[in-house]
Amino acid sequence: MADKNRIFRIIKTIMLLNEPYKHWEAKDFAEYFEVSERTFHRDKQVMEELGVPIYYDNHLKEYKILDNFRFKAPNLDQKETEAVLLAAKEYQNRSFPMKKELESGLAKVYNSLPEFLKSSMGSYIKNYEIISDPFVELEKHQHKFDKLKEAINKEKRIEVNYYSMSSNQTTKRKLDPYNLFFNKGAPYLYAFCHLRAEKRIFRIDRIKELKLTAENFELPADFSLAEELDNAWGVEQGEEEMEVEVKFSGRAARFVPEYHWNDKQEIKDISENEIVFKVKTSSREEIKKWILGYGAEAEVLQPKNLREEMKQEIEKMLENY
Repeated sequence: MADKNRIFRIIKTIMLLNEPYKHWEAKDFAEYFEVSERTFHRDKQVMEELGVPIYYDNHLKEYKILDNFRFKAPNLDQKETEAVLLAAKEYQNRSFPMKKELESGLAKVYNSLPEFLKSSMGSYIKNYEIISDPFVELEKHQHKFDKLKEAINKEKRIEVNYYSMSSNQTTKRKLDPYNLFFNKGAPYLYAFCHLRAEKRIFRIDRIKELKLTAENFELPADFSLAEELDNAWGVEQGEEEMEVEVKFSGRAARFVPEYHWNDKQEIKDISENEIVFKVKTSSREEIKKWILGYGAEAEVLQPKNLREEMKQEIEKMLENY
């Protein structure tokens, strides 16, 4: 999985090992980063896989890194520079949990550019805008992100009071926090829930109270967020995967193929203004809402029970008009 905290630890580890007159053993790194020694050894394994020459000096009883290994200043060309600055601008336009750090990093990248790139980039970035979809404002939830990052780094179990929109109730739960991620402008926590005895997804802005406990947990070695969400349309994880077939007509038949909606999608043209869209997913409610957004230009063909649910939903909608 993409572990941002691990990446930051690895970068800092390389910097620490490049400092003279310092001695580092596994317990020293564990204490410095406030993680377990087991976590350090996992970080070390990732570093080795990335080609970082870290090794243990049995004579000096310390970890070292080859003397000729150093960070090199990035030699970005104009298009690479544009991509980095525009990506940063995209997240500046959103409510981003590390916005100050992003702005600081962006300033450092900009100041490291040659003068001829600075002048051209300044006008280019100013004249280029990214209009974001709706998103959750995160400023008032920053303290939650800080606590969650600490819990994930230290592999500490947390206690939360969580509001569920589906049940309209708030419950107290113990969670093993695995991963933070964003989807469609909302922040989520992937965690093992001890109340339900299963892995679940929690909206971070719906956590009402959060505290770290003294209890440790162990992240499964084979955990991958990408694999966990492999058959999800968004974040909904249903119990059963289904193969959905939808016929789109008119404008929708021209619009839908313009986007990559899911890695498992298939699109087949059946006439000039008709297509059949196929996808495998377990996200029943999410896919229903997506299909309903196309109105009369979308018709569910399979599965039959989903087609019947769509019909019932449309009949309920008609009662409002």
